[in-house]
Amino acid sequence: MAIDFQQQNGLVGPLLKGGQSYFRSSDMGECVTLPGGSDYQELNRQGMVFTARSGAAAAIPINSTLTNSPTLWNAASSGKMVIPLMLNISPGAIGTPVLTGLTVSYLKNTGDGVGTGAPLATFTNIAPVSNLVGRGAANTRFANATVTFTTQPAVIMDLGLIHWLEGTAATGLQLNWSFDFKGTIVMPPGTSISIGAIAATSSTFWTSIVFAEVPVPLYFN
Repeated sequence: MAIDFQQQNGLVGPLLKGGQSYFRSSDMGECVTLPGGSDYQELNRQGMVFTARSGAAAAIPINSTLTNSPTLWNAASSGKMVIPLMLNISPGAIGTPVLTGLTVSYLKNTGDGVGTGAPLATFTNIAPVSNLVGRGAANTRFANATVTFTTQPAVIMDLGLIHWLEGTAATGLQLNWSFDFKGTIVMPPGTSISIGAIAATSSTFWTSIVFAEVPVPLYFN
């Protein structure tokens, strides 16, 4: 029996500078690929990856209030889809021992402006920095110490991270938190997400959110 092999052409490298190559299929017909770098390297090379970092260590409030919580805001006019990639949290000052965890809450229809009656009543922006070192600023905004809401954000997911301090503040143990979103949240224009705690704690934390900004697809409505 003759086997009909069909040629598939692909492009290698940057869009306007690439040469021609061929895709290879496995014995079962799947396209065989090999990673050319780490998870977010290609997005970062294109200047799409940014980090939002708190200006000071601060408490992460309970998710039933979320006043002054770490908040990522994709304004309505951004023209970008925001994809959270990584959350990293490190302890600042350790307070009273509390058993708690972290959640993500969301708000939609956030518009572009801040003020009385707007979904975001106050918002002090800490401009995210490009992870392609030395490149431009993000469209996305981030607040950590000053952000309040007219409409209460709703919890969308638990992060599976735990804050558990044994012993006293002086002798207890607390690990850093890290969470890989793995594409589980995408933020269209006019939305925000906030990190909150299941139970209130007086400990303070440094917070970094790594995210990507990609163009809004034509089919998005």
